[in-house]
Formats: sequence, structure tokens, C-alpha cells
Amino acid sequence: MFLLALAYLAFIGLGLPDPMPGTLWPAIAPAYGLPNAALGLVLAGVAAGYVVAGLLAGRLIAALGIGGVLAASVAATALAAGGQALAPPWAVFVALSVLAGLGGGAVDAALNAFAAARFAPRHLNWMHGCWGIGATLGPALAAALLAGGFGWQAGYATIAAILATLTAAFLLTRRRWDAAAPLPPAARVTALSVLRNPVARLQMLLFFVYTGLEAGAGQWAATVLAARGASPAEGAAAATLFWAGLAFGRIALGFVIDRVGADRMLRLSGPAAAAGAGLFALGLGAPALALLAFALAPVYPTLMARTPARLGAAAAVHAVGFQVAAAMTGVAVLPALMGGAADLLGAGAVPPILAGLALLLAVLLWRLPVKGGRMAA
Repeated sequence: MFLLALAYLAFIGLGLPDPMPGTLWPAIAPAYGLPNAALGLVLAGVAAGYVVAGLLAGRLIAALGIGGVLAASVAATALAAGGQALAPPWAVFVALSVLAGLGGGAVDAALNAFAAARFAPRHLNWMHGCWGIGATLGPALAAALLAGGFGWQAGYATIAAILATLTAAFLLTRRRWDAAAPLPPAARVTALSVLRNPVARLQMLLFFVYTGLEAGAGQWAATVLAARGASPAEGAAAATLFWAGLAFGRIALGFVIDRVGADRMLRLSGPAAAAGAGLFALGLGAPALALLAFALAPVYPTLMARTPARLGAAAAVHAVGFQVAAAMTGVAVLPALMGGAADLLGAGAVPPILAGLALLLAVLLWRLPVKGGRMAA
């Protein structure tokens, strides 16, 4: 249970730095004399590091073990945040964003691989709910520091100190992680063989579509509602409701998912998400976004939890990393395409795209094979 509690804390830590670039950008941009568009370089750096880490996660886990990857990758995120707190030259700041992505992607893959092999789906839902808590606390912490008269560097410095503490915890417990979830014999399972598996490719596509839908709805909700006549405050409140709905949904549904069944929950989530996105496209605002968020909430963690049962424990070590890479690619690509559509056709083009992605998600979830294999409590 100690490792489970540490995993929850680690997911909170994983969520803390994710919103920091955007949250602190109004203070960072003037300090470097940069236009707002330069934020894209930081986000692209994080995304690139995340994707690379996801693709290499299986090999890293095989070489270093779960505990070793966790300790090294959290240390990398702490180092990145600490370096950015020093306000280095802009090129170094961007390079540190890549390091942050490498560390975050490796942590994400290693923790998901460990939890999927060891715990029931409810725990993965609660862990990802903890990520939502961290992603909420990060901006709140940054805002409090700025309001207190501290510079933007203080936000990164505080995150670095928290992550350094987590690094120490992982270093001290490194052997316990590997003992709790020993790696299966993977000599016959290569990364290439996993990529050849049609179920593995289907799950990668699912993660790409899911995260693109989630990020697209969260990022463009306020803009869409503003185009419909809502005030900036109302749009921001609706976007906040969406992210809060994800965190609340993962925590709430974690209490019932083992009774309902993980695969049944996934199949129910698809049509519910399509209904929420469809209502948003038809003109409904915050209630539709809340329904969409609640429906999407269990998808990511439950798909991760079912990966060993669908693909086998040895293949899952690689597959989880590939899924993390596909997820980050979806975050980077699909919301950007929605932005292009909004520039060409207006913000009203975004909700139909969200509805189409939600419908595609529902279809793909129904195509997943249903296999047995109960997870440990």
C-alpha cells in the first residue's frame, strides 16, 4: 500500500508542471522579449520529449527496471524545472522543455505499466484523477506566488523542489518497485513485434483520438463559447468545468468501475461522449461540456489498465509506452488542426470536429476485443 500511495503522489507531481508554461507565459514572454507564438516552441519541446520517452519506455524499463526509470525520469523533470527557474538563455529554456517532456513521458509510461500490471482499474482511474489534482494545483500555486510579488521563476523553483523530494522517495524505494511488479520474460517480445499486433495499433489509435478530443475540447471550449456570445469569464468557467469534470469523473467512477466491468465501462463511455460532443455542436454550452468530460474520464486510465489483459504482460511493457507516445501526439496534432479550421471557417467549425472525433472514439472502443483476466485488488 505504501507504493500505491507513492504512485498517487507521483501522479499529482506529474500533473503539477504540465500547465506551468501557459500559466506563467504572460510573465515569461516579456522577460525574454518574445511574442505569444513563441510559447509553441516550449509546448512542442515538451511534446517531442514525451513522444520519444514513450517510444523508448519499454527498452528503458527492461534495462533499468520500473524503479530505476521512475527515479531517473523524475530527477530529469526536477532538473528541467530547476534549470528553467534560473531564467537561462531562451534556447536553453526550450531545450529544458524537451528534457521535461522526456522525464514526464518516462514517468507516465513507467507508472502506467506498473499500475496496469499490479492494480485494479479503479486505482488507475484514481491515479489519473490525482494527475488532474496536480494540474489544478500547479496554476493555483503559480498564481499565488505571482500575487505575492514573486517572479515567474519562483513557480518553477517550487515545482523543482517538490519533484526533487519525489526523486529522493523513488531512489529510496527503487528496489521495492521492481520487487512488487517484476518484469515478465520479454526476450521473445520485441518492440517491433508489438507494433505489428493489430490490437496494439488499435489501442494506439484510440489514445491518439482520445487525447486529441480531450485536449481539443478543453483548449477550444472558451473560444467557441465566446464566439457564441459568452463573456470571457463565462468561457473560462466552462473550460474549468470541463477539466474539473475529468478529475471528478475519474475519482467517482473509480468506485464503481470494478463492479460495472472495465470493458463495459469503456463501451458505455463512447456513446455518452458522442452525446455530449453532439449536444455541444448543437449549441448547448457548459452542461454538454460537463457530460463530455464525465464520459471521457475513465477512458484513458481504463484502457491502460486493460492493456496487459489484451496484449499479454510482456507486450504491455512496450505497448504502454507506445500508447503514451500516441496520446501526446494526439494532444499536439488534433487541437492544432482544430485551430487551423477555426482560422479558416470560424470557431463554429470546432464543435462538429469534436463531435466527429467522439463518434470515432465510440466506434473504436466497440471494436476492442473483450478478454478476461482480473486485475489484482
